[in-house]
Amino acid sequence: MTRSPRGRRAAWLAFAMLSVSQAASALPPECPTFFPDFQCDREARYPGFVPPLTAPYLFEDPFITTGLSGWYLWHQFPGGSILDGGDIQIAALQARIAITDRLAFIATKDGYAWYDPGLDIIDTTNGWFDIAAGFKYALVKIPEHNFILTPALRFEIPVGQKRVYSGFSDGIFIPSISAAWGIGDFHVIGSLGSQLPVDMGDQSTQFFYNLHLDYAVWEHFVPLVELNGYTYTNSGNGTLPVKTDLGELDLSTAQAVLGKPGEEGLDALNLGSQGVTGETVVTFAVGARIPITKHVGIGAAYEFPITNREYLFNQRVTANVLLEF
Repeated sequence: MTRSPRGRRAAWLAFAMLSVSQAASALPPECPTFFPDFQCDREARYPGFVPPLTAPYLFEDPFITTGLSGWYLWHQFPGGSILDGGDIQIAALQARIAITDRLAFIATKDGYAWYDPGLDIIDTTNGWFDIAAGFKYALVKIPEHNFILTPALRFEIPVGQKRVYSGFSDGIFIPSISAAWGIGDFHVIGSLGSQLPVDMGDQSTQFFYNLHLDYAVWEHFVPLVELNGYTYTNSGNGTLPVKTDLGELDLSTAQAVLGKPGEEGLDALNLGSQGVTGETVVTFAVGARIPITKHVGIGAAYEFPITNREYLFNQRVTANVLLEF
């Protein structure tokens, strides 16, 4: 029995509609435009990439993620510095929220510090650091080549406590740009940025640059090395208040009394010290990240200066626990 042309067209139409229906049912559900990590499963970080470990207050990676990142830092001051040795311990929590696949809110600086300088005339103390937050946007994403480029802008709000050299001046703008690229199990992440004080007299202006290299020897063990550099392009006026047994002195007076040159806090603190224009400190770190599951990981690194100029950086141990989507 031969079908009519109209019957054949109807049969083909029914077949086409069934095929489209089956194909649509096989596709994953569409990811919502806003807050995707709360509503769908996506690969926010390219497979095999891990976030940087050191300089966490400044070194922001380019991936648009949602999560919490807990930090512990033990930082030792040089014996020849104005603090004459001693150390500071910091506990901090970072938060990131992907608003879209390309735009994220980032809160990258906070924390509580326990400060124990070696110099007897400066008391042991503790307190809260300033808070820094802002946004980053993935401007270029090329997943097939494992490349991403992301500018960011943060602002450090001076709400910390002065006894740990925070809550001073009018705040700092922190523009930066970061990129990542990888081939096989080898990955590179780098960033460039600046700390631009609202009041350039009270605080120093700084250019920072960071480099992360890792090689995943196993999916649950990723050794890494990192370089962090800080170059000061403008000094502050040294008016930061410093409490001592001699009374409260401004930083420049304390440095003169102790016969010490200007020194700066690099990634953690902006002291507004005099005499740092043109000076550079570079640190080197070695460590590893251990991705436990797709969303949970830990890591640790040991860091030390590799330039003659150290400022307040003798050595540091950084540990991190990460929950990320």
